[in-house]
Amino acid sequence: MELMFFICAASFIYSFIGYPLIIGLLARKNGTPDLLHNRLPELTVILCVYNASPLLSFRIKNILESDYPTEKINILVVSDGSTDGPEHIVDSLNNPLVKLIHYSKNQGKSFALNQGLRAVETDLVAFTDIRQRFDKHALMQLSSHFLDPKTAAVTGNLHIITDENNTEDDPGLYWKYEKWIREKESDFKSMLGVTGAIYMARRNLIPEIPTDIILDDMYIPLTMVNAGYHIKFENKAIAYDVSSSTTAEEFHRKVRTLAGNFQLISYMPWLLSPRKNPLFFQFVSHKVMRLIMPYCLIALLVSSYLINTTNFFLLFLLQILFYLYTAIAYIAAINNIKMPFSSVFISFCSLHIASFLAGWKYKFSDTKTLWKKH
Repeated sequence: MELMFFICAASFIYSFIGYPLIIGLLARKNGTPDLLHNRLPELTVILCVYNASPLLSFRIKNILESDYPTEKINILVVSDGSTDGPEHIVDSLNNPLVKLIHYSKNQGKSFALNQGLRAVETDLVAFTDIRQRFDKHALMQLSSHFLDPKTAAVTGNLHIITDENNTEDDPGLYWKYEKWIREKESDFKSMLGVTGAIYMARRNLIPEIPTDIILDDMYIPLTMVNAGYHIKFENKAIAYDVSSSTTAEEFHRKVRTLAGNFQLISYMPWLLSPRKNPLFFQFVSHKVMRLIMPYCLIALLVSSYLINTTNFFLLFLLQILFYLYTAIAYIAAINNIKMPFSSVFISFCSLHIASFLAGWKYKFSDTKTLWKKH
């Protein structure tokens, strides 16, 4: 029982302290040269929409306001069975650089992406969603990384804001910690995934996307990694999104994302092979360890109770106090009362509850219940 306790404790310490320290020490930041204006490649921005016509005109205008040469930006709107007339919005713009693909049945985002990618004729393709907007420098900052022939995709920096003046919502210490790890993974070798709201990739390296895939923003980059390429992070390429999720919606998003990691392993078994996965160290340390951590935390609690010594019983009580404090902090937060360290503790616990549920949902539920259409 003591052995189980120490193995789980070591796993916990490695996952949340050891791995971040190691990746931080290994990371080496390289500057990215600026592309000359006349050498900037033509690119296509794919925008998949479903019944989002009220936002469409503004989103297209935002993309065209980029400091990237307008004549080199193509926008491809893929209407995934929309019934609110996106074709009228596109026609009213009367812009030959903006094209529409429309079909009658709502098939889901992966299907829409495949339809759009088949129509892309440029070497670079950028991906975004209808709800966000780009900083005017975003496309330029992303494109600068493609001077390196080994760079297959570049992801940007998503800022959550509270109003139209770009007042940034405090994402909390835990999110800042996660974002720091991802940036250091990019500086070390490569990221494991991208942010679907803002990334750019080489068209010839993007695979056909399985239509039932939960995480297309990990499936695409991991396929590129398997082919020997890198995925990079550009902090200066910014997209803005207004915080709109409820606590329940955010929790469901976590469950869906973590279930998607289980699905990726079933689709890509090479991810668990140290010989075949170029990012095996990062994938196991950052992704797999997080999937097994709920079981480690349960084992820590149970084993510290069953080991009949004073020291272990004190550790058991400390864990009980931590979970009780988090539960009280959560109830307080619902009532707009903020307690010290509440956001960190609540984020930590909700992540691991979501991870626990994700494994069971993926194993015993139909993945269509987790599959996000839009």
